[in-house]
Amino acid sequence: VYKVRDLIYLALMRSVNSAAVALAEATAGSEQNFVRFMNKKVQKIGAKNTKFINASGLPGKGQYTTVYDLTKIMSNALVYPLIKDAINTRVYLVRSKDGKKHFLQNTNRLLWSEDNMIGGKTGYTRNARHCFVSASRLHGRLVYTAILGDKKREKLWKNTQQLLAKADNVLSGKDK
Repeated sequence: VYKVRDLIYLALMRSVNSAAVALAEATAGSEQNFVRFMNKKVQKIGAKNTKFINASGLPGKGQYTTVYDLTKIMSNALVYPLIKDAINTRVYLVRSKDGKKHFLQNTNRLLWSEDNMIGGKTGYTRNARHCFVSASRLHGRLVYTAILGDKKREKLWKNTQQLLAKADNVLSGKDK
C-alpha cells in the first residue's frame, strides 16, 4: 500500500507503469475509464493528435502523439503543484505502508545541470526509442521542448540543451 503522492513520484520520476495503473484505477475505477478521461482531457487542451490506450504510455495499437501535443500536455500538467514537484525532484524516498523503502533518482539528467529546468518526463519503448518532454524558464518565459526517437538516452540531454540554447539566444535577442 502506497500513498497517492508516492505513486505519482514513482510514475513520473521512474516510469513505474504499475504505479500509473494503480493511480488510474483509484481515480476512475478502472484503467479503461481513466483512459477515456485522458483522451477527453487531451482533446480539451488542444492536443488533437494524441490518443491514449492505457495509463502508462506503453505502446499498443491505436496509441499515438506528437511533439507539439506532448508540449501542450506538459504545459497543462504544470498547473498541478504535485506534478510540478515530482518532475522537478532529483531524489525521493518512497515508503510503503508495510515499511518497504524505495530510493528514487529522477531519470531526467538535466535536473542536475540546467538551473532553469522546471522538470521533464522521459520515456522509452523499443519502437519509440528514447523520448523526453521538458519545461524550462528562460528570460522569464516558459520554454517547452520535446525529443522523440533518439537511439541513445545521452542524446536526449544534448539535443534538449541545444534547443534550450537556441531558445535562449532568440529570447535574449542574440539570434534575430
